[in-house]
Amino acid sequence: MSITYKQLKTLEELKPCENVQEAVWGFNPLDTIPARFMLVVHKHGGFAMGAFDGDLMIGFVFGVAAIHYGRPSQHSHMLAVLPEYRNQNIGFKLKIAQREDALSRNIDLITWAFDPLQSKNAYLNLNKLGVIACSYDINLYGEESSSELHSGLGTDRLLAEWWLVSNKVKSILDDTQEVVKKRHTEGININKTKRDEQGLRLPVESDLTLTNDVLLLEIPDDIEEIKKLNIQVAHQWREHIQKALIHYFNAGYYVNYLNVEREEDTRRTYYVLERLTKPYKSMIRD
Repeated sequence: MSITYKQLKTLEELKPCENVQEAVWGFNPLDTIPARFMLVVHKHGGFAMGAFDGDLMIGFVFGVAAIHYGRPSQHSHMLAVLPEYRNQNIGFKLKIAQREDALSRNIDLITWAFDPLQSKNAYLNLNKLGVIACSYDINLYGEESSSELHSGLGTDRLLAEWWLVSNKVKSILDDTQEVVKKRHTEGININKTKRDEQGLRLPVESDLTLTNDVLLLEIPDDIEEIKKLNIQVAHQWREHIQKALIHYFNAGYYVNYLNVEREEDTRRTYYVLERLTKPYKSMIRD
């Protein structure tokens, strides 16, 4: 299989994005971003690129022109890959193409929203692309949408900040950085968890008094499985993570990495939070 990538600049090229949205999220027509709107966005500073298997669009990324910290940036509103093509680095390659295009236009910051409970997506964002996160939106898109993926737990989101020429991003993309394990050994755990009668790991309590430079916040490794087995436990996780992240963001921390540990036949997953020790913009861009 040979996957090709192409910028989408015409109505005809953008039209298949509607079908991919329906296949990935199950959106009804009211929630689907129409191709004609994507075309207008493209003509006024936005970006769209598709991934193709032959003539079939199997994924796309779509971003809009934005302003962050008083500077031109881009907000990446959608990244979608058909289920049968996942785990093949297609989403990663779409993001890299988006970065290259942004840099060619002197844009050094791309943002996007991601679910704080989805560990696989967090791993891609934090560890493979090099984003950071320091702000939390409760129900960014409302309590639910027409997508099953947005049902049951609201739409809380972290804002990913992808500083395209930061040392973190450049060293990760150059494959010269391996610091996650070191961060884990330095970190102090914010929360405690335990297993219930079903074997599900659930949150017990959080310590919101910590002031260490590096903190660890455990999140569910597979929130979708928890939703299927016990929606009440999933709600506990949402409230638990929401409270902890909002508190520590307000206290001057940001999420920098995701640690994944193997424990017998299961995995345990932790956000690595670090304290800002020097002015924010200089730290993330030097």
